[in-house]
Amino acid sequence: MVKLDNPYAKHRPSWKIFIPILLLYPLLRWVIHYSYFSFLYQYSIALLILIIIAQYLDERLFTKDRIFSFDFPFEKKIFYLFVMIIVLIPIRNIAMQFTKAPQLLNFYQGNIKAIESMLIMVAIIAPCEELFFRGFAQYNLSFFFGKYGGIILAALLYSITGIAAHSIYLAALFFIIGTIIGLIYSRIQSLVQATLLHIITIIFMYLFPF
Repeated sequence: MVKLDNPYAKHRPSWKIFIPILLLYPLLRWVIHYSYFSFLYQYSIALLILIIIAQYLDERLFTKDRIFSFDFPFEKKIFYLFVMIIVLIPIRNIAMQFTKAPQLLNFYQGNIKAIESMLIMVAIIAPCEELFFRGFAQYNLSFFFGKYGGIILAALLYSITGIAAHSIYLAALFFIIGTIIGLIYSRIQSLVQATLLHIITIIFMYLFPF
């Protein structure tokens, strides 16, 4: 039976959808603690592995209906873009109260140049994270746990990156950002829009480090 407040899946997902979710933490541990080259490149590979497995278990993952949504009014899309920018300001200000160093930026950038890391984040990381955490995890988990349950669980999965890095600070930031994007995705149901919101977060992170 479909959860009454589930805005997405109309077909019961197989229990196998939990396989890539269970693989998330060990893969992130490998990426963070056993890096053989740049973290961002290795993280990109880990995300692609998860997406390949997810696509094998969820044949609707790359369908047009899952990725695109053209029936959402343009003015509301612009509204949510502004909402994301406005919300990021207090998040950044509060985050800076806990540390003077921009930990989120330092975590992603590592030892590579800022322009290189930003291009990787925008071109690979943002689309892959949205496809896995929103398009796959939130979409399918909402069937079992409802709209808000799916949002919270997907945000918790997103925060595992910080947990794998042994940083409560990063885990909290990932959870907050994941929850906000998840809430907006639950309204617009478009991965393209969610990815654009994610890219705004990335650009904001580089312009105003936190």
